[in-house]
Formats: sequence, C-alpha cells, structure tokens
Amino acid sequence: MFFALVGVWLLSLVSACPEDIIPPCSCRPIGTKTNEVTCTGADDVQAFDRSLAKYRGESIQTLYVMDSYLLYFPSKVFEGLNIEKLHLINSNFRDFSDSEVAFEGLENTLKSLVIQRCTVFDGWTWKELGQLKSLTWLKTVKAGLDIIDSDIADIAHLNLEVLELTQDTVSYIDDKAFSTFANLKVLSLKMNQISKVKRSMFPNPARELSQINLSYNEIERLPEDIFTNMPSLISLILGKNKLLTLDETTFAPAWKCLNKFDISDNPLRCDCGLKWISKGHPKTTRGACSQPPSLNGTKLVDVKADDLRC
Repeated sequence: MFFALVGVWLLSLVSACPEDIIPPCSCRPIGTKTNEVTCTGADDVQAFDRSLAKYRGESIQTLYVMDSYLLYFPSKVFEGLNIEKLHLINSNFRDFSDSEVAFEGLENTLKSLVIQRCTVFDGWTWKELGQLKSLTWLKTVKAGLDIIDSDIADIAHLNLEVLELTQDTVSYIDDKAFSTFANLKVLSLKMNQISKVKRSMFPNPARELSQINLSYNEIERLPEDIFTNMPSLISLILGKNKLLTLDETTFAPAWKCLNKFDISDNPLRCDCGLKWISKGHPKTTRGACSQPPSLNGTKLVDVKADDLRC
C-alpha cells in the first residue's frame, strides 16, 4: 500500500496534466511543469470550451487544434490559460472569434502561432492578431492568402522575429508590406506565386534581418538595390525561381556576409556576367548552370572564370 501511494505521488510530480480530462482535448506531459494539449475532431464550440477549461491554471507549452470544424473560438475560451504555442492544423472555422479580437486571453503568453491548411469562411484580418503582444513567431501554411496588402502593417508593432507566409497563392505584395517590421529576423515567402519584389518592401535599414526565403516563386529579376542596408543577412534562399543571371551590383552589398546562398533550380545562364562569383562565394552555395549546353548541370562552385564567356 505504501509503495502504491508513493507511486501515485511520484506520478503526480511527473505529470502536469489534469486527471479528469474531457474530449476532444487530450494531454501529454512535457517535463515536470508543462504539457502538450491536442484537441482533435472538435465540432462543438461548447464541448470544446468545457474540455479546454480543465487546463485553466496549467502551463501549456503547445496547444494543437487539429481536424476540427468550429464556428469560432468563444471570446472567453482561452481565459486563464497559459499557452505558449498555438497550432491550428487542417481545420475549418466560420471565424476565429465571436468578437473583433482573435485569441483573446493569450495576449501575454502566446509566443508562436501556426495556421496550417485552415479555412476561415468569413475571412480574417491581420488586425485581429494585433493584441498578441508576446508573439514572436507567426507562420501560415496554405491559409488562403493570395495578396499581402498594406494592412499587414496592423501587426508590425508586435515583436515579430519570424514571419513565414508559405505555400499559398500570393502573387501581389504591397510596396511597403514589411517595411515597418523592425525586429524581423527571418522572412519566408516560399512556395507562392510572387513575380516581383522591391527594396521598399523590407525595413530600411534591416538591421535584424538575417534570413530571406523566396524559393519556389516566379521571380525573373531582382532590383539592384534589393539587398542594400541588410547588414545581418547571412542566409538567402532563391531556389526554384526564373532567374537567368546574377548581377554583381545586386548581390555585392550582402555577398561577403552570406553563409548560405541557394539559387538551385533556376535557368541560370553562365556567361562572363558571372565571373565575379568564381572569385569567391558563401560557404554553402547551391546552384548550377542551365546554359550554355557545355556547362549545363555544372555547379556554380565548380565553374572556372575561363569557362564563362560572352
């Protein structure tokens, strides 16, 4: 009997999960002081509210809402919850909230928000996220974005360090879209339909920006000033676009600071205009020539200056 009681006591120390959990949410302890909560197949707002209420006062490292169909998140549903990361995955909503503010109650705790393969039938705006003052990481994947308009400035006041808007149909970006995101370190717009980028879209100077990912888009050319005043840029991913050449003037402002440069799967024309790359390149450089036929498939790092002719 004594050992059984000791076992129960030790289990209570290990698990941060409540004993009487209610579906659709389940719990898995992470360490001794926090847990991971997964809500799967939620289709009733009130049942979801009752289930999540069991975790009030508990520390939740990550809350997953998966494969669910909810009208909305009630304005009080997150009240009293200490959630650090929120992942909405493969779910449908009429709206994110029954008010003008999304995820009310998580203003001081939520650091990371992921919206992946979700449909919001009434649409959602950046302004709805504007009160999440602790948010540092925002990621969307197949979230129904087709433009990035000037209203994205409604979240520029947040302390966002990582912004990933990926795997969508974005074809238009406002000329000053990210210009006021002063703390941004990582920007990923990969796997969209972007054909044009401008220097004015980024902070100037972009003192914190260290990684840019524009891979899997439709970019044919880059403005000469696109990488100016980006002193912290160390990773530049441009793979799977439509770039024919790499102009030295364009890349010179950031070239010596780059640790990673990916230009793979572009139709690069390796001629005398690329001789500057043969003089030196980032430690990790990926990319190969497409033209002329004699250099087709040759890695940029293996091309010799004498091979590059006009």
